Amino acid sequence: MDGLAQQYRARLEGLLGEPVMVDDPLITTAQAAVLLGVAPQRVAGLVRAGHLPARSRTHRRLLLSDVARCGFDQWISVAEAGAMLGLGQTGVRRLITAGLLAAHGRELPLRRNDVEVLVVLRRGWLTLSTAASALGMEVDDIQQMLRARRLTHTCDVARPVYRHEIATMLTARRQRLSRSVVPGDRP
Repeated sequence: MDGLAQQYRARLEGLLGEPVMVDDPLITTAQAAVLLGVAPQRVAGLVRAGHLPARSRTHRRLLLSDVARCGFDQWISVAEAGAMLGLGQTGVRRLITAGLLAAHGRELPLRRNDVEVLVVLRRGWLTLSTAASALGMEVDDIQQMLRARRLTHTCDVARPVYRHEIATMLTARRQRLSRSVVPGDRP
């Protein structure tokens, strides 16, 4: 067993109050939940989603080494993803449908890392109204630019505009204005 499995083994022995007699013992989902510091339903969700292999027909027995390697902290629920993204569950499901997040099961369908990356990416995305305000336009104008592909759509319905594209447009506008002003002329 590797170091992480040994740590879990030592914690299990402490919980049981006696030494474990086999190298890789079968443990219950309740024991796995205590070892992982989560609710038993969360462990059951890992089993149902296929992220943690069960070793009995009733899915209540797990190998300690599998629990140690399950990468429990890698998987999060839609509700947890929503909290990270500042969205409700419907908003997260919309991101899954748009292909911005990949679902991997029912109970704990999302990889934490994927959601963390999307959180960072979304900081560079703007709402229609924010983009319109920055450019001094109407929201309809921004929608038309997205349809005409003068702006690239992010695939996120809530934040469809890339901030860097708006910044590029603003820079180009400023450069045009500075070129149109002849030195020495003052309005």
